[in-house]
Amino acid sequence: MPKVACFLPPGLFERNKVEIPPGWNFVFSQDHGEKEIIEACKDADFLMVTAANPPITAQIIQNIPSVCLLQVFGTGFDKIDITAAKEVKLPVANTPGQNATTVAEFTIGMIIALQRKIMIGNREVKAGRHREIEQEFIKTGLKEIRGTNIGLVGLGTIGRQVARLATFMGARVSYYDPYRPDKQIEEELKVRYCSFTELLQSNEVISLHVPLNEDTRWLISRNELALMQPGALLINTARGEVLDQAALAEALESGHLGGAAVDNFSPDPPPPDHPLLNLSAAANEKFIASPHIAGVTAASFSRMLEEALANIQRVAAGENPKYVVNGITSPRKRINRQS
Repeated sequence: MPKVACFLPPGLFERNKVEIPPGWNFVFSQDHGEKEIIEACKDADFLMVTAANPPITAQIIQNIPSVCLLQVFGTGFDKIDITAAKEVKLPVANTPGQNATTVAEFTIGMIIALQRKIMIGNREVKAGRHREIEQEFIKTGLKEIRGTNIGLVGLGTIGRQVARLATFMGARVSYYDPYRPDKQIEEELKVRYCSFTELLQSNEVISLHVPLNEDTRWLISRNELALMQPGALLINTARGEVLDQAALAEALESGHLGGAAVDNFSPDPPPPDHPLLNLSAAANEKFIASPHIAGVTAASFSRMLEEALANIQRVAAGENPKYVVNGITSPRKRINRQS
């Protein structure tokens, strides 16, 4: 009977109507300290964690010798020391693509909310200024996605879904990705490749869709924000550390950016003194904060849970795991039973 040390809330399976395989020994734990995680993994065959937490450090990885697969619920794996896992030949796998459309929908929604100034309209109508804000919007004009130049930083699974939705709605989409796909994919998606600098300079909307690693940490900072067009919009549904958020606050305060939406902060959750939570009234009305839920729907949770369980079942049946992110394609052989 396989034993799974699981750091997902136990109610998540029931709420999303995903059944744990009969006879499996799932040990649920919410203690996120290193010692507690190591103890929970005692004699476990699998370790299952969310993409957001808890951090799985080298210390943990070096002290869970019975675990043959570290399975991530979600796409991100920046909380896991994948180098340490590779050194002990422990495969780390995620569940990519299961919430790609979910995040893409959210991205398009944020663009529309900022272009149409939905948050401002909502506030003013509720304050009894319906006619005033209506006339102001008519006078100043509101933008729409059709005809908008949208630049995507990253053309992975999520970026491609955003491209499909945006081009369907009439946007002109360009992208930058260091791993440029075949031209056939560009033609299928109706997107144009350009350099990173050109992308920032030539688009009215910039949307970030990259994983967090040493190449993408603080990818967008003061210099990059300065390259963006005056009045441009910035959407970040990637990890918070991809974007220098103090620099973003400055760009909103100065009026250089027309608006921004952030789904993941650095740190996450943000402390009360975080610069994006202390904007002036004028800057704040151009900023949408979201509590890391771009990929969170009941349907996407079900898909990710089912894919994670299927991968564990695959390994338990003697097969190799899918979606490995650290290059270890075979399950680790149990070194010993912890006592």
